Parts: sequence; C-alpha cells; structure tokens
Amino acid sequence: MGYKDIQDLSTKAIIDLMESGLNMKFSDEQIAILNNDFTKPLLVNACAGSGKTTIFILMALIAIAKGNADPDEILGITFSHKSRVDMGERYDSFVSQLSDAGLEFSIGRPNFTTFHALFYQLLRQNPEYQSAQVLTSYRLFMRDLSDQIKHPSNVITKAEMLEEMFDLNDYMINQGLTTDGVLPTATQEQPLSAAIKVMSEFSRQNHSQEFYEDYVDVIDKYQELKRRNGYIDFNDMKMLLLESMKDPQYLNYYQQIMSRYKIAVIDEFQDIDNLQWQIISQLLSPETMQHLIVIGDDDQSIYSFRGSNPQYILNYKRLLPNAQKHNLSTNYRTGEKILKRVIPLIKHNHVRLDKKLLSGRKDVGKFVLYSSKKSGFSSGSKMLKRLVKQINDPEINNDDIAILVRYNSSRMLLADWLANQKIYANINNSSAILQNNIVYRIIVELMMALWQDKYKYFADQANRIGFRAYKDHTGKVEARANDEFRKLSKYLLAAEAYNAETNTPYKRTDERVQVYFNSIKRFKQRLSEADNLESKTKLSHSLIEDLYKAATKLTDKYFDYMEEKNFMSKTEVNDIKKYLEEELENYQSIDDFFFDEERKKSILSSRMEQGKQEHRIQFLSLHQAKGLEFKYVYLYGLTNKEVESAGVALNDWFPPEMAFDQFVKKWKTVYNKSYEFLERALSSAHIDDYKDITNNNAFNPINLEKTLDKKKEFAMFHGFYKEVENYSAFVEEERRLLYVGVTRAQQELCLRIAPDSNPLLFELNLPKKKTSKK
Repeated sequence: MGYKDIQDLSTKAIIDLMESGLNMKFSDEQIAILNNDFTKPLLVNACAGSGKTTIFILMALIAIAKGNADPDEILGITFSHKSRVDMGERYDSFVSQLSDAGLEFSIGRPNFTTFHALFYQLLRQNPEYQSAQVLTSYRLFMRDLSDQIKHPSNVITKAEMLEEMFDLNDYMINQGLTTDGVLPTATQEQPLSAAIKVMSEFSRQNHSQEFYEDYVDVIDKYQELKRRNGYIDFNDMKMLLLESMKDPQYLNYYQQIMSRYKIAVIDEFQDIDNLQWQIISQLLSPETMQHLIVIGDDDQSIYSFRGSNPQYILNYKRLLPNAQKHNLSTNYRTGEKILKRVIPLIKHNHVRLDKKLLSGRKDVGKFVLYSSKKSGFSSGSKMLKRLVKQINDPEINNDDIAILVRYNSSRMLLADWLANQKIYANINNSSAILQNNIVYRIIVELMMALWQDKYKYFADQANRIGFRAYKDHTGKVEARANDEFRKLSKYLLAAEAYNAETNTPYKRTDERVQVYFNSIKRFKQRLSEADNLESKTKLSHSLIEDLYKAATKLTDKYFDYMEEKNFMSKTEVNDIKKYLEEELENYQSIDDFFFDEERKKSILSSRMEQGKQEHRIQFLSLHQAKGLEFKYVYLYGLTNKEVESAGVALNDWFPPEMAFDQFVKKWKTVYNKSYEFLERALSSAHIDDYKDITNNNAFNPINLEKTLDKKKEFAMFHGFYKEVENYSAFVEEERRLLYVGVTRAQQELCLRIAPDSNPLLFELNLPKKKTSKK
C-alpha cells in the first residue's frame, strides 16, 4: 500500500494496520489519543512507564498518513539529548516496521530537538551571535573569575566560593528572578544593599555582604569574558533569544522560521520553565498553538530547583483555552506488586491532576523492605549483602541493577565500600567520589603529610588547621626562607626560626604540628627496628590510629566552625570520619591504604577503567534516574535531611495553593489545638518568620482578624503564609521524587528503613519488614 493510498483510509483503519504492523495491541486510552483530530490543544497526561514516546510517534505517523502534515512540518521538543535521540530512533524503527507491513510514508523526518538546540539555532540567525560557540561551564575562565574575589573566605576556597556564586546565579535565572542575569529584577533600580538582602534569601549559606559584592563583580566579569571570546552558555540561549525577540524585526524573522511547523509536540511538559514557555508560545504560529500537543506527567515534576514550573501542566486549561485532556493511566514498566505500594504515597499530594494508576504487569514484582535500628551507612546491612550477591550473580546482567539516592553524600560512601568489594560504580559525578570529598581530603592529605614528610599536602590544607590567616603565615615562612619546601620537616625548621624572630601568634600551631610529626617519626623508627611480625603489626595499627587522630585534632576547630555556620553537615562529616576510621582498621600498612585509595579513585573517575572491571553498578540520583528503568532497583540513603516528620504536618494542614483566607482560618484552628506541635513543625521546616511574628507585641494569634487589619502585621503574616506555602510545595515535590524512584523498578525494589529515614517513606504501602540487626 503506497503513501497516497493511506490518505484514503479512515483513522480507525490506519490504527488497525499499525497494531498489526507493529505487533501491538492499543488500549482504549491510546486509541482515544490516536483519534485526535488536531482541532484543539491536547494534554496527554501520561503516568510513569505508560509509553508516552511511543504515543507521540504514533500520533505523528497518523498525522502524516491523514495528510495533516508532512514529516518535516512536525516539531517535537524535549529536554534532553537522550530523549531527542530516542524519539528519532523510535520513529525510524516504526516507519521501517510499517513499511515491511505494506504501509509507506512520505520521505522525511520530523524535527526532534531539545529546547537548548532549538533556541541556539534561532539565536544564531542574529548576526551578533552567528559565530557564537557554546560554553558548557564557567570553569573555562576560572583564573580570571577567581581574581574578581577581593574578599576571600576564611573557611572555603575561591573555587568553592565560585561554585556557590554560580549556583545562586543559575537559580535566579531559572526561576525568572533576574532579567539582566546578575541582580534580582525587583531591585535593579535600587542600591546594592537591597539586592543583597533579596539574594541572601535565595542562598542557604549565611554569606557576608562582601560575598555578594564579589558575586556581582564575578558575574559581570563572566558576562564580559563570554562576549569577548564569542561564547554563549545555556542560560544565554534563553535570555538572549527572549531579549532579541523584543525587536519586531527579529521576532518576525524567528516566527517565519517556525511557521513551517503545522504540528508541534512538547514532551515532558511538566519540566517547562517560564522563559521556555514565553519563547515557544510567541514563536509558534497561532494556528499551530490552537492544536498544540503537550505530553507530561504532573506526578513526575521534580525540577523546580532549576526553574521548572509545574503550574503550566497543572493549569493547562488556563494556558490553552479549549484544551482537551487524555490520560495514559497504565504503567507497562513497573510490576503491579511494586506499583501498588507507591500509589497511596502520591495520592497524598493535594496539587495534582486526577488520574488512575494501573499496572500493565499484573501479579509481577517484588518489594523487599529492610528495617534497621542504625542510622547512616552500615556495611553489614542485609540489603547490601543482597545487592552484592545480585551483582556477583552470573545470571544477572549488572546493567539491570541500579542504586538510586537522594544526595551525593549517600552514594559516596556506598560506592567506595563497593569498590572495596571489587564492584565499581559509574557515579556520573566526580565530586561524589569519596577521595574527592573535602572532608576526606583534609584528613587523608594531612595524614600523608605527616607520614610521607610532604610539605605540599600540609600547605594545601593549612587553612583547615588555622583558617586563612594560618595559610598566609605558611606563605610568609616560605618567602622568608626563600625556599620552595618539598618536605614538611624543612618547613617546621624554617617556621621555628621565623617564629623566634617575629614572635607570630602561630608559634603554638606550628609547635603542635611539630609534636605530631615527631611522634610519627618515632613510630617509623620503631617499625624499622621491630624484629618480628607480631610487633610490626601492633606498631602499624598504633601508627595508623595516631596518624588519624593527629589529622582530626589539627582540624577539629575548623570542622566545628564549618558545622556551626552550616557550611558543612555535621551528620555528613561524622559519617565520613566514622567510615574512614572503620576502613583504616582493616589495614596493617598505611602505605597499602594510600595505594588502594589512589587506585580506587582512578577507577571511579574513569569510565574507561570501569569498563575493564568485571563487576559494575549504576549509581544515580533520583533526578538522574528519571526516564530510565531497571529490573532491580535499590533506594538508598533516603534520610530526613530535608523533610522531617513534624514538617510533613504543615503540608497536611496548609497544602499548596490554599487561599489566604482559608490559611488564616486553618491557622487559628491549628494554633488553638496544637500550638506546641505547630511550633515544632515550623522549626523543622526552618520557617523563621514565625518568630518575628510572635515576638511582635501587636500580633494577636487569638484575634487574628483584628491583627491583620494592621498594614505592617498583615504584610508580615502574608509573607509567612507564602513561606509555609513554598515549604508545603517542596514536600509535595519530594513525594513526586520518591514516586519517580519507585517507578524505575521493573521486577524488584529494595528499600531500607532506619531511624533517620525520610518520613514520606511511611506513606508507602510498606510490606512486612525484614529485620536487620545492623
């Protein structure tokens, strides 16, 4: 049957031929979607594992078959390169299979693209950006940007300061909070102090005013370096394109380019951000917008931290007048016995589109639960023993197993422990390798400095011993001695002379280092003189223990300060120290430890090296795992770091999108009945505005209406209302994140419950626990 013959067929006949040619049986929901007549906007609300890419390709083929559009008149937009490639491969495969079955389609292919690629292509039509190259990271200009930091921190390096500055910058751009890419839009006509006050609210760290002053200089310099060198980054692709669209000439030109597309489909619509929607809704023709197709799942909206706005999919009726909605409710990926466990959890969310969640794999799946009385990493847990057994099972392909975590710190220790078992993880993030972690490096490099008599390791960590001032002191000793020290012992001799001449306040610190160095030196001597294996072994264990104690004692004030100022998590620091202590206990030679650590680092840092190993494991964050699937999934390290049990109550009482008058009414009820628990919930959510309100004598929590008649008190309480709403929305996104994790599993899902577990885990329909003593 030729192309012209297809156009004479009814939609039903084409669907029947597709079922036969592709050996598929379409559900009633799928058939309803494939009968789309392209006269109205359409939202396909597709649950996890429902085959949304398949339905998109089938819709495109039917549109081509019916003569609604030629292949190159169809635009498919997604968010990742992987999804774009998957769309193209799926399209080619379906066309080939249908051709074998006698269904011929016109030559050509839809334009499958990402938002970034599309915007970059359009922006290069502007003469100013025709030769622009893509800049993937600010780190290309690291040295120049570091020079803009005029107020270095006492506790973190310039590189770490830059990372925090660019995280802040990305957040503001992706949230649509800045139009110039530097300062908040709301304060651009105001003094810098006003901008600093607003920016400090976006940062989790308590930075000084000088940090934000340097931030402005750094970002300004970054913008200048990009312009001078002909680069644009991913944020520029949105911001510069939107800015150029203000010029009617360019807007008209972009619209002419986009006018070729008669049908447009946006995939993963729950992930779209404000700028992306502003751009695409202006560039597509009014006719195309009238039957725009968007495909997504509000239950998988998990990227608000990078600017995604779930309100677009949740309020699609307001966005696309006359829009129709069709659901894809059947999950063909996750076994029914796993899926039924997560449905109660996601239904706790107040703000979501209504849909059923069904499994296409009846009576399939295994949900294995382990209970532990210990928090943190535990190498002896039964769940980890099961994991190692499956990885070593010759009948199981390692690529079918994945460990999913919420935080980098969770995968760091487990990946290292697995490497000790000759199982190597593809971590996909070099900062998540234990040997690259700052806590680990501080301790281990100081141990190496003392044992190997290497000054470089000591100098690199000097600011962790006595902050920046001590680091400056070591530099002055070098300059005074007119020598580039290779040995720590040489530095200590020079420091003794320098301190005697200048009477510096760092004499005692240098003397402490000297004491530890001498102690290790004596151990070396005793080891060399030991005449039997038992004595050598005993001395080696004592030496390793003393090296570790020396490194931690030299840095205890630094870690205390970093934890107190929330630059470091006390739990994470303690977990790493505890793990390091336990690992050192397994060694009889400190040199063997240093050698093994370097080898592990080299393998975990290189995909090529990992590929040479017999056993591997995929280690992904929950965000990275979205869109993927595995036969065996381990959810690991899901702690109460962000969401505590008391905080979940705020979401129950005050769901997102609750009207202000309803909030006031509910507040009075909760305040009168559960005052103490309410305070605990607000504290666990880190909502500090409540203290400002309660400390205000004009605030009357009993007669709230009278209080809110006052302008100042109303503003304070409304600000508090927005903060509670934001936290409640955050809790719902954490639920969606957990839902995404569970629905990656095809056959088996393993989960460990511990005293520090995320309280949202208990909203799952948990099976009977397998008790673990560790």
